[in-house]
Amino acid sequence: MRSVLAWFDKQLEDTELMMLLAFLLLVFVLLGLFGSTLAPALVAIALAYVLDGIVSLLVSCKMPRLLAVILVGIGALLAVLFAMLAIVPVLSDQIGLLVSKVPQYVQLLKDTVHDLQQRYPTGLNADYLQQSIASGAEKVQEWGGLILSKSLASIPNVIALGVYVFLVPVLVFFLLKDKQRIQLWAQQFLPKQRTLLTRVWGELDVQMGNYIRGRFWESSLVGLVMWVVYFFMGHEYALLLAVLTGISVWIPFVGAAVVTIPVVLLSYFQWGWTDMAMYSLLAYAIIQLIDANIVIPWLFSEVVNLHPIAIIVAVLVFGSFWGVIGVFFAIPLAALVQSVLVIIAERTKHSASNS
Repeated sequence: MRSVLAWFDKQLEDTELMMLLAFLLLVFVLLGLFGSTLAPALVAIALAYVLDGIVSLLVSCKMPRLLAVILVGIGALLAVLFAMLAIVPVLSDQIGLLVSKVPQYVQLLKDTVHDLQQRYPTGLNADYLQQSIASGAEKVQEWGGLILSKSLASIPNVIALGVYVFLVPVLVFFLLKDKQRIQLWAQQFLPKQRTLLTRVWGELDVQMGNYIRGRFWESSLVGLVMWVVYFFMGHEYALLLAVLTGISVWIPFVGAAVVTIPVVLLSYFQWGWTDMAMYSLLAYAIIQLIDANIVIPWLFSEVVNLHPIAIIVAVLVFGSFWGVIGVFFAIPLAALVQSVLVIIAERTKHSASNS
């Protein structure tokens, strides 16, 4: 205990380290208390990171930053408008089709379980499987009904919708246009001795930007390829599975494992145990392999490498703290924690060598 207390005393004497930890604690507390209120600002920051890469590319081509921001903003608004008019209606139709066919699919699963029981009477607990299928079907119908019922009437109030529709684009525009001015403005509230804080912020800025941009383009690319492949295969739920696959890349390891279940089930429901179903599963496996071995190393070459166990723990911990936002940003937050731990280890070794 004396050694532990002595170590803490040494750390408390390190003013810069204590300031860094206090600043991070303040940020986490503010996010925990006002996360829902700050959601539009967090969404705007994420979108600004995505678009900043394109803006920086145009600026490097000698285009004025304001003009680059305007052009990128117009392109982003057109893309959102296209998604609202072309993608959302088709996606809603496929979700409605799935919900309407749930009873048919449940009966198909029951028949399959019955056939397996006849073949392997001692290897399956038929009653347990039947109950699991019925429970899963109820959940699917409940979730599908909730998704289909989402409308302006189900939104808490129209003002909240207006905040996202109007305020987020405005925030994104000024975050892109006045990026340097905002950073200089924030620095005036920080102490002059901020070496560690500047170092952590520099690392976090790079990690966050690379991660958000990489995940955005990865999810778009994987979702597009998934839709094209399944569309030409004639899959009834091509767009739905493409959207689910694109979203799953934001949740490392866990997302791909979870999305595999609807891919297998919906392919089986449409084609049964036929060659076409096997081809669809093979195509999905190939897409996942290409994503894991080619797309991810290419897009995330500059992101700090974290052990898979650390990534899974980060998803669980930050997901429990901040829900969906915590899950999506688990990796950059884990990289932040890693940077702080590395700094503490360095300062500890330095103080030990001096003593």
